[in-house]
Amino acid sequence: MGATSIDLEPLAAGRAALARADWAEARARFEEAVAAGQAPEAWEGLGRAAWWQGDQEATFSARRRAYRAYRGVEDVRGAARMAMWIASDHLDFRGDDAVASAWVRRGRALVDDVGPCSETGYLLLIEADLALARSDPRTAERRSREALQVAHEIGDIGVEVVALATLGWALVASGTSENGFERLDESAALAVGEEFLETASPGWALCHTVSACAEAGDFRRAEQWCRVLHAWSTTWRSRHFFGVCRTAYGDVLATGGQWLPAEQELRTAMADVRAMRPALAAPTAVRLGRLRVRQGDVDEARVLFEAALPLPQAILALGELELARGDAMAALEAADRVLRRLGAASVLDRFPALELLARARAAAGDHEAANAAAERLERDAELVSTPYMRGRSRMVRAQVSLAATEHDDARRAAEDAIDLFGECAAPYETAEARLVLASTFANLGRHEQADGQERAAREAFALLGASPNAGRRAAHDELSLREVEILRLVAHGRSDAQIAERLFLSTHTVHRHIANIRTKLGVSSRAAAVGQAARHGLL
Repeated sequence: MGATSIDLEPLAAGRAALARADWAEARARFEEAVAAGQAPEAWEGLGRAAWWQGDQEATFSARRRAYRAYRGVEDVRGAARMAMWIASDHLDFRGDDAVASAWVRRGRALVDDVGPCSETGYLLLIEADLALARSDPRTAERRSREALQVAHEIGDIGVEVVALATLGWALVASGTSENGFERLDESAALAVGEEFLETASPGWALCHTVSACAEAGDFRRAEQWCRVLHAWSTTWRSRHFFGVCRTAYGDVLATGGQWLPAEQELRTAMADVRAMRPALAAPTAVRLGRLRVRQGDVDEARVLFEAALPLPQAILALGELELARGDAMAALEAADRVLRRLGAASVLDRFPALELLARARAAAGDHEAANAAAERLERDAELVSTPYMRGRSRMVRAQVSLAATEHDDARRAAEDAIDLFGECAAPYETAEARLVLASTFANLGRHEQADGQERAAREAFALLGASPNAGRRAAHDELSLREVEILRLVAHGRSDAQIAERLFLSTHTVHRHIANIRTKLGVSSRAAAVGQAARHGLL
């Protein structure tokens, strides 16, 4: 009769429990090994079991003890391995990138004279992850290529699979999408087809693959690898990897118009990452907040965005809310703040900031600057190359052209956006593009076509369960009484100065009200605002 784990010595029993994903049993056995004085391997095993359980304090405590114990017996590779994991823990649990960098440097110094080894490879990959978090895909590419070279020299499939995924994400983020997606697919295929000494490696690689595909708008690819990550996470009882998977999948579902399952995925993801990896919760909060905006719950969305600060995505999301309220200056400041932080290296990271910048410039009447931002956005969209990102760039081009009264250019861009969003099955974005197209038709005097596009958009919003104010032209329902009063005077041909005198306001205040009205109605001129308001019975 074979020996059970109870019959084995505690250290061996703990390792056997880790191999079958029995984290509680592993932890108990390693605690026995620690009590028996079997360090530093016992402390390392205890830290690993606690990590899988999501116990932050126990993980840090055990790994620091293991680090000191390995240093004490002059096992530099063991100490470097612990330095690598401590760096990773500071990123995942606390978001402490500066502390993580310090531990990486400590680990690299330990193995500098050892030669190629798995510890060097993983330390390089933590450096690459830090670079990605700082919107520096060029450095991430260099470090992941160095790690890939190490993996090939020593034959470590664990380092190789993570290096391929990190390289793929870095390439996509910097605008080299074709090669990037190839690397991501190669990594994900390895993750499900090989055996790994480091059991976290396939989850690490699949997380990067799913996240990169979702951010680049390749939703079909993201969904496929998301199912693989889901299965892997279930096998290894890993709620934090599963949380990343649910976040990406929730985004895929939301874009595809499946809002109820998207909400369920995002809420569950929020619970998972908050419980297991608190530092990873902010991106999930932003995605859930964006869904809330579409559903019309702007107040809850604002709470979620504010909780995710100072994440750049949260700053931009709050800027979008300010732009929807008619405050173009606040939106400009949000976009500028994020672009100052990101620089020019990461195409993916700067994309939403450029979107907001272009639209805010257009709303403020700075058509030259709006056009420049839109041109840069279109170039970046071609680099990423997915239909979704190209559709977003054409949508912005339509809005910028509409604001500049270049109605035929706006028409063509809106039509392109509708086609591209349709290609990737993004019904909400398609409906929004139809509203912009309706505005261009109205400005061109093609009112029957304008009404047809608006009806199609409203029907789409109704099918999705979007709020009545989800579309930009539906914002006429949000005009204040003062704005309606001013719009009626505009309809009677009054100038800003005449309106100011009649209502006892400053000319600047009247001008600001009219700018807000145009933003809410999604039109580029006073005449277009009057025409739209007349069609909706506001005058």
